[in-house]
Amino acid sequence: MEVKLSQKAQAELGTLMVNTPDLIHLLSLLPKENLSEYPLLQKELTSKHPNSRSYNKALKDKVFTKEEFRDRIFARLDVFAYEMAINLNTDYLIERVSLLVGDDIARIDELEINEIGADVLQRILTDLSTDVCKQIQPKGDHPFLAERGRIDHSFWRHANKAYSAYMDGYNTQASLDAWCQLNLHTRCPQSFIRWLKAYGNPAEVAEWVSYVS
Repeated sequence: MEVKLSQKAQAELGTLMVNTPDLIHLLSLLPKENLSEYPLLQKELTSKHPNSRSYNKALKDKVFTKEEFRDRIFARLDVFAYEMAINLNTDYLIERVSLLVGDDIARIDELEINEIGADVLQRILTDLSTDVCKQIQPKGDHPFLAERGRIDHSFWRHANKAYSAYMDGYNTQASLDAWCQLNLHTRCPQSFIRWLKAYGNPAEVAEWVSYVS
């Protein structure tokens, strides 16, 4: 497969190719399935990485245990999850728990998974998973913030209405496009359904809220 790169991109690639440590570090961070055809390279990228060696040495010297290392990771993930969750609409979770404990807030600490319900927990985990994608995507990935090309502001400023129509059953490109022409007097971009599957309700996307304000 031939890929045509701009001159600036070719220059950056050339710099990376001759800077072996940076290239090795970058390759070591790739998902393992991306290097499945290079098993020996994949193995040595991990085993010979300086940080892997220092980690294993710390375990050997009993600086910390594997379990302590794991617990520190999950403690950090707890912070990420909390910071994302407080910005989500979790009224459904609060309502379920309030039905279980009433005014006995201390009983929340004793709740079991089956009491809260698998459906509710799956929903919050799905919402968090979706929000992770929103957190790591650069702003330029939002079509309404694109620096190049034509932006249909007459559509994107009303993207929340198109989202509602999508949720009401206009969930194909053809049907949503027809709805937009009738109600917004513009076409629905081909990228919109793909975008909303990644980001969800525009009204809950900080960049969109800032864009329309």
